[in-house]
Amino acid sequence: MGRRLAIMMALLYAVQGTWYPMLAVHLKDLGISGEARGWIFATFALGSVLAPIGAGQLADRRLAADRLMCVIYAVAAGLLGVMASGRVEGAWPIFVLFLVYWLVVAPASGLGNAIALRNLPRPREQFGGVRLWGTVGWMVAGWMVAQAMAITGSDGPRRGASEAFAVGAVLAALLAGFCLRLPRTPPLAAVGPGPGWAEAVADASSLLRRPIVALYLVTAFGVTLTLPYMFQVQPPYLEQIGLPRRWIAPAMTLGQVPEIFALWALPWMFRRLGDRGTLALGIASWVVRYGSLAADPPLWLAIAGIPLHGIGIACFTVAGQMFLDSQAPSHRRAGAQGLHTVITAGAGALLGNLLAGAVVGRLGDTAGVFVVPFAVNAILLVGWVGLARRSSLGGRAVDDHAGRAGAGVATGSVPE
Repeated sequence: MGRRLAIMMALLYAVQGTWYPMLAVHLKDLGISGEARGWIFATFALGSVLAPIGAGQLADRRLAADRLMCVIYAVAAGLLGVMASGRVEGAWPIFVLFLVYWLVVAPASGLGNAIALRNLPRPREQFGGVRLWGTVGWMVAGWMVAQAMAITGSDGPRRGASEAFAVGAVLAALLAGFCLRLPRTPPLAAVGPGPGWAEAVADASSLLRRPIVALYLVTAFGVTLTLPYMFQVQPPYLEQIGLPRRWIAPAMTLGQVPEIFALWALPWMFRRLGDRGTLALGIASWVVRYGSLAADPPLWLAIAGIPLHGIGIACFTVAGQMFLDSQAPSHRRAGAQGLHTVITAGAGALLGNLLAGAVVGRLGDTAGVFVVPFAVNAILLVGWVGLARRSSLGGRAVDDHAGRAGAGVATGSVPE
């Protein structure tokens, strides 16, 4: 079972890893402005706001999560194929295509987490090991795109990145077929009235009444405001300071190397640093990364700092998902993941992409744009370290509380 869950994670992240690092370069080739690029990247956030809580409730109550994943990626394969054809140009047509894409695909990350967390016997100890294969999938996808671009010679100006979308379409089709072999993950709450927004809001309110959870979600929202700079701003910037186009996607995979080790070490970090310390390490990684870019570094140093992003993803994003899962009722965990997605990949990413697009529109693809994410993460780091310690649960109590919840998951409660 663990092997199938690992393959699911690898394919899930490989699909996005093929084309997402190249999207900003592709849009720049088409002559799309910085502000319009911000709106196109923001379709991910719009889809995350509108889709995941409903999909999470659907997986909790009505439809097997593995079958829902199959449908999602069958549609995704078709949409990426359309983008690869090169027939979609102009800001508004591309905006509409990606809005449809993310309305379908945005719930997939939360559903994949729910499938893995529910079917692992010891999720707190085992989820990091399964999730790291998503990182491996993202890395392999980047090198596949580099090879495809080398074969077609798509490394000159204004050639776009159609190969990236083509590889993504093939992998999405493979994932749709593979979902039929996943462990059956039927709804846990099939009895009772159908899913509704009122119930989702009630579940969210119960979580937000816990001070440390509310603080985490506010911090996660702030961190997500800055993440668009990694893929919307950084790839064109790296190309501008001398990185050949075909090496952009492989260079971006450097962030996944330390992410793999950090994911593997998450259980140890939880024991040694606790939830508060582990998440603080993730935020600090982004502070250093954005600070180094804002200093207008040479190309070698700009590339050398990419691995810090992987540490941030493992120690804050993934560790935060695990922390939130430990706080949610066992029969509402898919909905809790949906709430997390709405707050971060939804509202946070929406505002963050628009902010990044506006800053690029004003300053261009220069080092100065990275001052904003550096300042935001520095403030969040100070706030998280200080306020988490002063929360009503207290510093050690925060970590002990999460540990007890995680232990409960490990000994028999079934996450969703």
